[in-house]
Amino acid sequence: FIQWDRPNKGDHWPGYGDYVDKDYDPNRWEGLPMNVDYYRSNGIKQLQNMGVNATVYNPYPDYNSSQYKKRWAGEYASCKGPRGQTLDKSPEDLVKAWTQLPQNFPNISVGTDLGIDLHSCFDRESRYAPYDSSSANAPNWETVKWGQLQNECLDKNKERYGEHQRKPMQLRPSRTMPKDDDSAKAESTAGPKPHHRTAILIRTWEGYTYTENDLQAIRSLVTETSLLSGGEYQVYLFVNVKQRDADIYDNEETYNSILHQVVPAELRDISVLWTEKVCEEWYPKVGDWQVYWMQFMPLQWFSKTHPEFDYIWNWETDARYTGNPYHFLEQVSYFASKMPRKHLWERNARFYLPESHGDYQSYLADTDGAIVNATKQGIMTPVWGAQPYAATQIPLGPTPPGKQEDDDFAWGVDEQADLITLQPIWDPNETQWSYRHKIWNFIPDVRPIFTAENGAAEGFYHEGFEKISRRVFINTLARFSKRMLHAMHEENREGRSMQAEMWPATVALQHGLKAVYAPHPIWSSHHWPAWYADAIFNADGGVPARWSQQFDSAYAHDREVNFKTWSWYYSTDFPRTLFWRWLGWEAEDAGLGSWGGKQDEEEGKEIRGIGMVGGEGKMCLPGMLLHPVKKVSR
Repeated sequence: FIQWDRPNKGDHWPGYGDYVDKDYDPNRWEGLPMNVDYYRSNGIKQLQNMGVNATVYNPYPDYNSSQYKKRWAGEYASCKGPRGQTLDKSPEDLVKAWTQLPQNFPNISVGTDLGIDLHSCFDRESRYAPYDSSSANAPNWETVKWGQLQNECLDKNKERYGEHQRKPMQLRPSRTMPKDDDSAKAESTAGPKPHHRTAILIRTWEGYTYTENDLQAIRSLVTETSLLSGGEYQVYLFVNVKQRDADIYDNEETYNSILHQVVPAELRDISVLWTEKVCEEWYPKVGDWQVYWMQFMPLQWFSKTHPEFDYIWNWETDARYTGNPYHFLEQVSYFASKMPRKHLWERNARFYLPESHGDYQSYLADTDGAIVNATKQGIMTPVWGAQPYAATQIPLGPTPPGKQEDDDFAWGVDEQADLITLQPIWDPNETQWSYRHKIWNFIPDVRPIFTAENGAAEGFYHEGFEKISRRVFINTLARFSKRMLHAMHEENREGRSMQAEMWPATVALQHGLKAVYAPHPIWSSHHWPAWYADAIFNADGGVPARWSQQFDSAYAHDREVNFKTWSWYYSTDFPRTLFWRWLGWEAEDAGLGSWGGKQDEEEGKEIRGIGMVGGEGKMCLPGMLLHPVKKVSR
């Protein structure tokens, strides 16, 4: 299988000829057949011919039902949308969905539905018409005040939240470190509770060019997570000002001047500007404050200056969700809350591949069985409670209620996760992952030094790193609890830190906080043999239950190219190609060549070796989280 018909290209990386005599080939995926069923007969004409219609999509709970109000306090009130009407009386503001998927739409390749609706689909018009600048009933978007709309919505629904949660949007937080906030005390179990609140921080920067689709995606996030939920979420544009010493914290005139230079008018009243300078002032002992390495320092600053939020989603501008984001985030949160702590850290490392593992319950049973057997053989000791790196580190998480062997997967169930990731959480120590040694001051005064000649501090290492327990997740789109960010804050205050993707999960591990990989649906552009996908993405180096954590880890520098077929990874082309074609634009790939656009949608196109592709009208996709989708503009 490995000895395939390799192309003869000398400038390809990894080099095709470098693996001829090896027992693996990271380029082998290129020879797998492409899955063209995303496009072949996908279209709303097919759905219409089947009698399927597009209707208003409403995944929200029945907020004022007696069942809902038994759990949550207050009365839900519909909020005003961008067209000036309350959303319950403004159908122009609401997204529509088709109530069935196109026939033969590909199955999930990685992960499970998590309770996410995968039976409905969205075409570009039904999804983005409420947010399009060119539609006949579009408001003057430049005059829409998204911050004001969110504040008004929160005020209308304030009885649903605790006193400390009702603050309007604070856009110029202080550089002064506040006292520790005690508003997140344990909730009473008696009677309806105030609903938790979550901030979504869309990470952007000075010099970013906002496309029309960027604006559509942001309008969608605000409307569907914040306004339609009655203020459960609050959406911010979190803008990194590159002028490190810009006086934006104390000088309102400077702040407003930069705000007007770098943020479109429509987004200014949801924007928070920040600089790396505040990170240096808050965490001087770390010694480095570059956002590339220390991406979550500003998140910690935001959390401390916005204690009204129980959770924060770190969101990226090049992520797109083709369905309803409120529905996605709520289902991910619910899934994470139901995960028991027993075997959680070990389970977090393994991909669920439906074609290889069967249904999700079979996967769980197989995973837990492998962990139990590896434990009996003395190969591993499952994590149980905090794993401090040294006796001097005081964990902030809870103490286990008893011995692990006495727990029947009960501890942690119905406990909200402190960290939710959308890729596995794994131990990098025995892998070849490039950044595994980017560790600051866990060994006093030992940290990487970046120079003009060695900008990534290549070769930096200390033998003491082998004894420091740590974990990684790839991609920084994740949810953090207030407690999680507080623990990270305290570690940074002591001068300790790690590379951004290694930092949150490591702190959670050391402090005994609940971290959950939510295996959301991921699709592949190619047909992978089930055994081969499992062998690549769950490689264990021959060590049972050490999935992707040995020398043959899928995260090694050359092996990482296997992710290029996925709909969710930082270095894949498939999401952009799929998204552009869904928008009705032409895009190119190895399977269809140049395909897409309205003519191919309406008339179809004969592709050699494949047959007719298209001709069924606008493409229709289920809710798919896609990344990266950069520079969405023709």
